[in-house]
Amino acid sequence: MNAEDRRPKVNRVGSTAQRLAEKPYEKRVCRIECYPSCVQPGESYVGLSVEEWVDFIDEIGVEVQVVDGEINRGTPRFRSRMIPPYSNVDNDRLPRFLELAHQRGILILSYYPVIYTKPLKPLQPEWLMQFLDDGRPALENLGWFCFNSPYRDWLPEYLIEWLDNLDLDGFYFDDTNYGSHEERPFYPSCCCSYCEKLFREETGLEIPRKVDFDSLDFRHFVNWRYEKMKDFMHHLFRQIKAKHPDVILDMNSYIRPTADWSDGHPLNSFHLEDVGGYFFVETFRSLREPNFTAKVLRSTGTPFGLFRNVTQSLQGFGGAPYPDMFSPAIAGLAAIANGGAPCGNPFDGPTMLHKDTVKSVFSEFKKRVDYIKGDTVKYIALHYSQQNRDFRPSEIPKNTGQTYFHEIGQKDAYGAYEILNRSHLLFDFVLDERLNYETLSQYRLLFLSNSACLSDEQCEAIRRFVYEGGTLIATHETSLLDEFGRERGKFGISDVLGVEYRGTRGGTDDHGIIYVPQDAELSRNFGYVVCFYGQESAVSVLPDADIHVLCTRSCLEGERLLKDFDPRLDYDSFEPAITINHYGKGRAIYICGDVGGAYMNNPYPPLKRLIVDLVKQTPPPIEFEMPEAIEVTASRRSANELMVHLLNNPVPLLPWRITNREKHDAEMTTFLALREVNPIHNIRVRFNDFTVKSARLPLQGIDLDISGNAVATVIVPEVSLHEVLLVEY
Repeated sequence: MNAEDRRPKVNRVGSTAQRLAEKPYEKRVCRIECYPSCVQPGESYVGLSVEEWVDFIDEIGVEVQVVDGEINRGTPRFRSRMIPPYSNVDNDRLPRFLELAHQRGILILSYYPVIYTKPLKPLQPEWLMQFLDDGRPALENLGWFCFNSPYRDWLPEYLIEWLDNLDLDGFYFDDTNYGSHEERPFYPSCCCSYCEKLFREETGLEIPRKVDFDSLDFRHFVNWRYEKMKDFMHHLFRQIKAKHPDVILDMNSYIRPTADWSDGHPLNSFHLEDVGGYFFVETFRSLREPNFTAKVLRSTGTPFGLFRNVTQSLQGFGGAPYPDMFSPAIAGLAAIANGGAPCGNPFDGPTMLHKDTVKSVFSEFKKRVDYIKGDTVKYIALHYSQQNRDFRPSEIPKNTGQTYFHEIGQKDAYGAYEILNRSHLLFDFVLDERLNYETLSQYRLLFLSNSACLSDEQCEAIRRFVYEGGTLIATHETSLLDEFGRERGKFGISDVLGVEYRGTRGGTDDHGIIYVPQDAELSRNFGYVVCFYGQESAVSVLPDADIHVLCTRSCLEGERLLKDFDPRLDYDSFEPAITINHYGKGRAIYICGDVGGAYMNNPYPPLKRLIVDLVKQTPPPIEFEMPEAIEVTASRRSANELMVHLLNNPVPLLPWRITNREKHDAEMTTFLALREVNPIHNIRVRFNDFTVKSARLPLQGIDLDISGNAVATVIVPEVSLHEVLLVEY
């Protein structure tokens, strides 16, 4: 028997390459992960047949479906030579489903839990991860394998066997963390013999066996884990694509605001685009989170999907039958507006009871498929940092399990995001690895919201950015620590800020803070005082600084600071609180308080207006007059065309602290599920930096008038849920 005869006989319909040529994966915006009974293994099923299910998903507009090609974490649904299949494998309905789905041009990916291959445990127990001691009782390893062991090469070989035996278009990788994978928080790993040897060879250090953030060696280990994770995923993708070059490989990443170091996922790019890959992130909190997460994903440069689970539920039933369209639509449109694709299962099914809603939502997504990709209009770079997440002292309680896992981290960065986003100021996140002059030089303003942990190289890039004409806004303890969280004893960019660090004021607990405007315009706009509840630093002005003090700190103290306020009394300490320092061709605005964190404590409108006032001292390229409900992005679609997304998302900002995930999720999908979205009328858009030739709303087929002489202004008459504005310049 020759090699050709030994190949598995697979009934293939066309090829993945042909389906992608008809419509690329990036343009398939109607994706679901769901596991209907008829496509599951087993002799019997309930509900629709395979044929009826394919008719159903084709009718509602599904372009990609994720199914389960394995059982119980790794058992194959074909006759594998590497893992024994389940007993009824020869009668499995999956091949028939793949055949019918491919006849309709639908891409089918299989779920696979990357680290979790249960049936391999008795065969290769020495490859299992060994967990670090984090103070909890020891945990049995149920089948979580170390990718620095021979599992590194075993897994791609196994998954290639899947593609050889099943007519799949690719994989949807889950369970991609570096540790256990059952209940949160996961147990971090790995200190097995394979990792021990590799860590010693690559760093000269002994591998840690317990979580110890007081140890510099442990902090090096944290970063080493990230590199091993990225290296393994690249290896996995390359090996599979070497045999099946057109396969779609899409990875679940944990780059979300609640994640911490223990997952082993860097808050930097995986650079999967270098190996032809994709990634997605699950969002769980309120419908304000998808836009935040999508912006973070866009900053990585990798094609991404934004995953959302059920958005409307009914107690006793799970997902609500006949759900409203608004919540799943907003979650998906947030992905599209930021250059990504919606995915997941916001409909809890779908079933026949969701049919009309799914068709309606998917129809809206498909209308926008040509308005996704573009290079963002550069104005503000907002730093979002792995270094701060992992090593800043304020984050250590979260990193060591002293706070509830599902709380967000770096609330200072999240608060700055909320201020900028809901003030319609154009910004991108900039991650640590891109905090360099090459990246920063594209922007007018850099916002460092308590970016305490900065390397010397990053400080130098910031210094050059300001010196060459950029504007910097920095708050609280920015640059006080190096990239490993070690104290400098002073600001690393003190010369740029024009102030010297004197210590914390009020300790590390949040407290009431009052600023007194000294600038005449600020006094007119904000009155006697600006108040917030947060933390602050004390500084003094450097003797040679070219500095202007905008606000000072009040000397009022006590429980109710303003109970008997009288402007005729002495309430000013004259200590600098907000300053502007001229440095080279640029300037640096320093704010002593952690205003981002304070805004998450209490989203007080005057605090937001103060920050926006400071930001807009550096003129924006595009300005918007519209209610807070609208979220906006702007990008260059081509050399002479701008694309503006206007998303009507009226969901309020909710408390950042979560103490019960199940209760929180239930509230999100019941009481806070959107039942209506009121249209916003007469949105005014001013193009300060562009000579506008024409403007139109392509979804409506409407051309818009352009007014203004020096500055072109366009009025969008109505945004019901989402609009795209195309502007030729």
